[in-house]
Amino acid sequence: MGCPGQRGSHGALTLPSAAVQVRALLPAPGLRGHEPGRPGGDLTDTADLGTVDQQRWGGYAEAVARWEVLFGRPVPEPTQPGNHGKPVLAPPFVEWLMGLPAGWVTDLGLPRTAALRVLGNGVVHQQAAAALRLLLCPHRWAVRR
Repeated sequence: MGCPGQRGSHGALTLPSAAVQVRALLPAPGLRGHEPGRPGGDLTDTADLGTVDQQRWGGYAEAVARWEVLFGRPVPEPTQPGNHGKPVLAPPFVEWLMGLPAGWVTDLGLPRTAALRVLGNGVVHQQAAAALRLLLCPHRWAVRR
């Protein structure tokens, strides 16, 4: 894997070296026993999910309830009325799904389609942090045969 300051042939840091340098900026992995309603929990923390609306969310009800607890914010409406009165995807819902703070994109004053484009081109920071952790400690995830 090389040293933390290893550079490639063009002088830029290699990806693992860059990952080592940004490691301090990553949030710590979730801890069990967090306070409900406060971000930073572990996906296995399901003790206090509150009421699960099976009728509204169907097979996704438990995942939605778990994300509400872990993220510390209730789920916004998934749709909003479109130009022709039919329901369309609501940007605040996508923002919530991605784990972004309320208004991170939706308060920029962008039209709905532009906001969805920005969100669709964004990165889910929890996934990016997990990917960097995998790069930093590949031996932890190696398959043993």
